[in-house]
Amino acid sequence: MRVIAWFTLIALGLGAPVLAQETEAQRRVLGTEQLRILHWPQHDDLAVIGRDAGNTAITRLRSLLDMELEERVDIYIVRSQAEFDELTGVQNKPWVIGRAMPSRLRVVVKPRGPQRLPELIAHELAHIMLDLRMGEAAHRLPRWLHEGIAKYAARDFDDNDRRVIADAALSEELLRIDDLEAAFRGDRDEVSLAYAQSYTLVQYLSDIRPARGISPLLEELEQGRDLRLALGLAFQRPVPEMEREWLEQVRTGYVQHVARPMSEALIGAMFVIAFAIAWLMVRRRSARIRERMRREEQLRETGSGLPPGPYTILRTPMEREDPVDDDDRPVIE
Repeated sequence: MRVIAWFTLIALGLGAPVLAQETEAQRRVLGTEQLRILHWPQHDDLAVIGRDAGNTAITRLRSLLDMELEERVDIYIVRSQAEFDELTGVQNKPWVIGRAMPSRLRVVVKPRGPQRLPELIAHELAHIMLDLRMGEAAHRLPRWLHEGIAKYAARDFDDNDRRVIADAALSEELLRIDDLEAAFRGDRDEVSLAYAQSYTLVQYLSDIRPARGISPLLEELEQGRDLRLALGLAFQRPVPEMEREWLEQVRTGYVQHVARPMSEALIGAMFVIAFAIAWLMVRRRSARIRERMRREEQLRETGSGLPPGPYTILRTPMEREDPVDDDDRPVIE
């Protein structure tokens, strides 16, 4: 029996590397000259979408950053949180769905739907190419500029971003430029606001000099300038003035996304009030009708001894103090 057990252990030991190789071999590769999509069989369709989205993003980023991608980037589509953490080398929060590692030319993403995956891949590729564009000066880029450029390049700005900004504007909690960096280390709500506002800031700065976009700021940061000095030199305007203008655009541009639901709630409340008023009026009219019928019955009883013929029966002085109403005229018999 011991001999059999030993043979079993040896067989298992020899077979383990084979099984590991077979498991690893299940990961498939879909590649182009500049991209490789590494994925599992159940994600074949997503791999095709990711390849096409990646190529489109690289073309767009070449123009935006004024650079060429000279090395190939690997994009991993994972199938579990454990694999995501393993490939990124850190323990990620559950809501983190993508990471870029420029030093390893690697992007790791969780599987998203056909609508969301292209934005996600473009976003992470922007991080890679932006770091390559800045070279040794990459560490000088603030987090908000990195994330803002990535969202802007990926056209990754949706109704949820608009609502986050609108809510912050209404509660007077919008972030200033100097607040953005710390917000990325906050809770989930603060991070969401930091991402959304970073997009709007990059969009605002790009529109100041449309022909050059964000490049003037990158060039100043490459020279080692302080952020606020780099902003002033790049766009030839006082930073406080630009900040006020940007925040005013944010306030006026996105509050409407919560104003509409508020208007709908107001209309609903008006309907409820109108219904209540109508109900009260109906009840009041019904009460008046019942009171009139009661008086008519009393009048019939008091006038039963009179000789036949038409009579006009006047109200008592106390009754005349009531407001006159067409339905409350003296009864004619």
